[in-house]
Amino acid sequence: MGGLLVLGDSDIHDILINLSKPEILTFRDALAGCLRDYSIGTEREYQPAPGVINRPEGQRLLFRPFTSSDSVGTKMVITPAPTSKAAGKLRGIVAMCDADGIPSGILNAEEVTGYRTALIALIPYLWRRHTERIVIFGAGKQALWHLRLALALRGDEIKSIVVVNRTVSRAETLLAQIREENSTRWKSAATMETIDPARSDYQESLKSHLSAADAIFCTVGSTEPLFLVSHVLSEARERQPYVSAVGAWQPDMIELDPALLYHTVKGMSSGSRAGSVLADDRKYVLEHSGEFARSKIGGENVVEIGEIESLQSKEVDKEPLAKWMKDGLLVYKSVGVGITDLAASNTIIAIARERQLGTTISQF
Repeated sequence: MGGLLVLGDSDIHDILINLSKPEILTFRDALAGCLRDYSIGTEREYQPAPGVINRPEGQRLLFRPFTSSDSVGTKMVITPAPTSKAAGKLRGIVAMCDADGIPSGILNAEEVTGYRTALIALIPYLWRRHTERIVIFGAGKQALWHLRLALALRGDEIKSIVVVNRTVSRAETLLAQIREENSTRWKSAATMETIDPARSDYQESLKSHLSAADAIFCTVGSTEPLFLVSHVLSEARERQPYVSAVGAWQPDMIELDPALLYHTVKGMSSGSRAGSVLADDRKYVLEHSGEFARSKIGGENVVEIGEIESLQSKEVDKEPLAKWMKDGLLVYKSVGVGITDLAASNTIIAIARERQLGTTISQF
């Protein structure tokens, strides 16, 4: 079926929320393959730099073009000004063309961005041996998709989920939605609760949960670290966590305590990636991430997900690598790789065409 396919937010949501575990893993493979091509192949040199505009009224604009041998596209995402009624949202569109420049798809960007960012953050999560206890910061679209995917992929292993958000009512709303979806879809027995930052013993409660967490997901566009490194690296903890940070994507934004990055790289050992900070794009993370701007950690201490995925298929000594991936302190920082929007959008378009969803414009 040809023509321009237009997919609205509800169309894309219905596709993604109804993917089975095998279908999610196939989607994951498409994104991982894209990251391998970017990290160790030649695709990096064919990706234009993104453009970011910060308007004086507080509106943030992201323009991210991407290319491949058979598709070309761009994503435009707007973070509304703080005074807007839509403040806190992340909206925009993805426009796709085939290799000949014929428009092939227009997608609402909100679900595409939330899903692909969360699923990439869960690639390292799927490497981990333990996932019983999860702490997540944020209550927006990113937090929602992180929890949905964690439950869909490893819900039978998860024992507890704790949501931390500046406005506790939003965290409670998020958990109400997740509980309802879980009861009909994934049926995990995990307990779910929120922590109110206004409570007098907030820091003690937060430290108690973080010091025992197996996975810590950060999804907040914060300008200050969300927690102290001492909350995570308690001497009493039984095993090391996986920590991901996807919410802060500009130099003036930060989610992780720079001391956590310092602690992570101290363990660097010869012939092993253990002790590195994991990223989707080394160069962009170093130049545009608040965590790296403040910590001054160099590129030699950063390894890309695509590189790790590639190493797993090569004839190398995998024991130190596997130990770090499964049980070591694993910290991941994301700023986004444009070509993954291309892979995600093409995957969604293919599913929509197969299921005859969306609106097709035959002459455009």
